[in-house]
Amino acid sequence: MLDYLESFFVGDTPSPKHHQKRGVQKPILRQLIMAIVHIETKAISRKAGQSAVASAAYRAGVILNDVRYDKTHDYSKKSGVMSADIILPSTLQAKGVMVSREEIWNKAENVEGRSDSRVAREWLVNLPHELNEDKRKSLAHEFAQALADKYNIIADCAIHSPSKKEVARGADPRNYHAHILVTTREAQLDANGSLFFDKQFKIPFEWSNKKRAENNLQSSIQEIKDIRQLWVDMANKALVELDITPLDARSFKDQGLDRLPTIKMGVDATHMERKGIKTDKGNENRAIRVINQRKAITKLRSEDERHVHEYIEWSGERIDWTAHRHQQVIKCLDDSQQRIESSQRDIASAARRSQLNQSVAEANLSNAEWANKRAKRLIEITDRSQQRVERDQQQAIVINNIIAESANRTPAPSPFDDHASRARATRLAEQKRRFDSAATRGDRETRYRDRQVEDAYQRAERNKQQLALLFVFRHNDTNRLKAKWMEDPDDYPDKFDYRQSDLLDQFSKDCQLERHEGEEIHSYHQRITQLMTADFRSTNQEMVNLLRDPKTERAQYNAIKQEFEDFVQALDKQREDHKDQIRLPIERLNATTDMVKVVATAVNYLQKLDDYINNETTVETNKTLAREHRGKIINRTVEAYRIACFGIPNFQIPVMYTTHTEALQGSLNNFTKGYGNELSKEQLWTLNRSYDDMSERRPTLTYKLRR
Repeated sequence: MLDYLESFFVGDTPSPKHHQKRGVQKPILRQLIMAIVHIETKAISRKAGQSAVASAAYRAGVILNDVRYDKTHDYSKKSGVMSADIILPSTLQAKGVMVSREEIWNKAENVEGRSDSRVAREWLVNLPHELNEDKRKSLAHEFAQALADKYNIIADCAIHSPSKKEVARGADPRNYHAHILVTTREAQLDANGSLFFDKQFKIPFEWSNKKRAENNLQSSIQEIKDIRQLWVDMANKALVELDITPLDARSFKDQGLDRLPTIKMGVDATHMERKGIKTDKGNENRAIRVINQRKAITKLRSEDERHVHEYIEWSGERIDWTAHRHQQVIKCLDDSQQRIESSQRDIASAARRSQLNQSVAEANLSNAEWANKRAKRLIEITDRSQQRVERDQQQAIVINNIIAESANRTPAPSPFDDHASRARATRLAEQKRRFDSAATRGDRETRYRDRQVEDAYQRAERNKQQLALLFVFRHNDTNRLKAKWMEDPDDYPDKFDYRQSDLLDQFSKDCQLERHEGEEIHSYHQRITQLMTADFRSTNQEMVNLLRDPKTERAQYNAIKQEFEDFVQALDKQREDHKDQIRLPIERLNATTDMVKVVATAVNYLQKLDDYINNETTVETNKTLAREHRGKIINRTVEAYRIACFGIPNFQIPVMYTTHTEALQGSLNNFTKGYGNELSKEQLWTLNRSYDDMSERRPTLTYKLRR
């Protein structure tokens, strides 16, 4: 967005001076998308049912024994924990103190006697993703060390990254952050060198504002701002070598920015947004972002109008020169227009030639098999002609021998001697001439048929080369839709669409036609050409037709697919009618009730999909689409059940809670009975865990129905 706004509002201008003035708008754009500082603190309190030992075990992803509550907290299977380290104040480090995480937090719990005591405090900071892992860890430890030295406390620094499951659910993979758990009392050593926390004294940060004022200390809010500024200074120092806008801990108001701050989403709203469910908080934040963008754009436009006014004043000095240049510019425009028209004609001509070449290529490809058959036929005819010529030559030799013997033989005296000899000689000469003419004619016919065979073979080879060329260069942007450009096949009908590209890639893998590592493109093309035999093309006729004419193949596929889309549309309409017929004790439709209805109608929907798949009249293409759609419905049903289990305990009316639970449980039994074997282990775990959570969170139903 930044590049777009800069190119739209800054642009190029004919005056270097004016361009320099317009360049001041860039900081405004940088402010629009600058990095946001995130650092927050919260108390770990018994009043909220929290434990310092449990909090430390969760953040470090380890197993810790809680002495106070006689309980073991096991978070060793938690994912996303990159490191967890104990940071001692410099005074204890100088004395060589070594202490375990379990000992620290059990002593922190033991020293607090009240039921609402703050047993620990957490600082949560986002780490810059531009830094590598080692630098992020060094930065987090430096900040934790500063806190430990400032208050003489112990810090437990755990660095987290989003897990694969969280990223799959929509979390930002760059969200590296540090959980710094600190003690609320100073760390001291007794006479034996053992660690203890003073029961009588908490660090000043935990004091009330009244007590802080009595001791001439600044307010807690101001101290938090100072710590926030300390973190920003450390982060900017680590980022100084990178070309990144420095972080700023001040609020938008203090920075002089006309921007609205977004509100905190919370865990539940964030989870629903990642699932595609719109929330009020999400809508409010989206509205705030739009307002901020519009304010920035408005400010940019006002700046742009001011620069335009300055440019108009500056342009007055060049009016005379502009008038002189006007005619030259018009002439240049005319020349450019002529060149454009000429280029358009050339492009149209090239397009016609390309279309003609494509037609010729298709005709050649379609005639390849006929040419091969014709070549075999011509070879057979040539062989027979050659045999006939050899036979005629042998007969001619026999006749010549007979003539020679007759000429050498002394004839018997006869009154008809001269006449008979002349007639016989004439007849033999005529026979020899005919045989010579037949032999010559046979040679010409043989040469003609040889040329036909050779031409047919060459055409077949050209067809194979052109077909191989289409396959080898199928990934070029000129032959397929550009990836991630959202191109429409209707605008580029002769290109391979995304589905066709996937089909060709899968065909290449199945037939082992992929390009070898280090293989030159010329060698690759020759190898594919040799594989494009008549038997290979006949076996894979569908892929050959796709290579020759992707537009026709796409039209055939869409025509077949339309029948499946009509079926799914009608099936969805029946499901909505079925959901409307389900009566639950709540008039208004909320998310939980809707999810219960989704689960309740899933089995009937899937059964009709199975009937469609098993129908013999359904074409194989639509069966494949139906199987994919069936898998999506199963996944959505599992997710709908999980959401419904999460929301049902919020119903405080007994009849609502009971009816929703019974409807959900009955629907789940039918679903797992019919499709339980097709669920993954993770999905089965989700179903069981969701039901257990719903049972554990079942509210105490004290509502009394009115008579």
